[in-house]
Amino acid sequence: MFLERDYRKLYYEIYGEGEPLLLIHGVIVDAGLYEQAAHILSRYYQVICYDRRGYSRSKSENMKEFHMEDQAEDIRSLLDVLGIEKVSIVGASAGAVIGEYFLQKYPDRIRHLIMYEPAMLGHMLEEDEAFRKWAEEIGQLIEKRKYNTALLRFSEHIGSPDPRSPKKPEEVSFREFSNIEYAFTAEIPGILAYQPDLEKMCKEAGKITVAAGEKSGNTAYVQEAYRLAEIMGKPVVFYPGGHNLPYDLALEFSICILGTLKLAE
Repeated sequence: MFLERDYRKLYYEIYGEGEPLLLIHGVIVDAGLYEQAAHILSRYYQVICYDRRGYSRSKSENMKEFHMEDQAEDIRSLLDVLGIEKVSIVGASAGAVIGEYFLQKYPDRIRHLIMYEPAMLGHMLEEDEAFRKWAEEIGQLIEKRKYNTALLRFSEHIGSPDPRSPKKPEEVSFREFSNIEYAFTAEIPGILAYQPDLEKMCKEAGKITVAAGEKSGNTAYVQEAYRLAEIMGKPVVFYPGGHNLPYDLALEFSICILGTLKLAE
């Protein structure tokens, strides 16, 4: 299904019935990240997945910029069209950052937000020399349009691939490959530039769970999960698997989401 937006159309999928649960993907991937998990979670929730603007079936060749405001308004418009007043949100990586921004702007519309390995890493550009150098090297590769090499360098902070991950269908791989240029030239710089309002985040801390993968090691995403949880005075919740857990281990991921949301009631 498609929702008319200012730039083109926003692609979305709905699974099941019940209380609404929105799943937000990170960079390069699309709604396919959650396909198997969505089928499992749809036994308990009305699950909504979508390709964020600039990605896959929500792509526009004219889209050259990334704005958090646009991301939030896409979510608001989608909820309005579906007649959803309040929703629980799960965001992975950059999807967690977008979910946090939506909570910051529309706190009354969220029941609970699960931030899985949030890519809220902008502060590290100022505080961590090694991270800043890594980001600069990726920027240089992007300027030279060496996107595949940039992807390899980018993946260094994700952690090791999970050997239990199912093979991706060729169609999904092609979709993700087509997202690389937009992700590197527009979205990743935009995500790194975003600095959350920590005061507002703490105010809504009761609605937030910060989670990380127990197999991720000490990646930048896990470090950020600890930092944000500490700021809010909360523990980090650990799920099995690594950064790409929603796809790698869909059943385990779904069970963890169900348990987290149940405890948050």
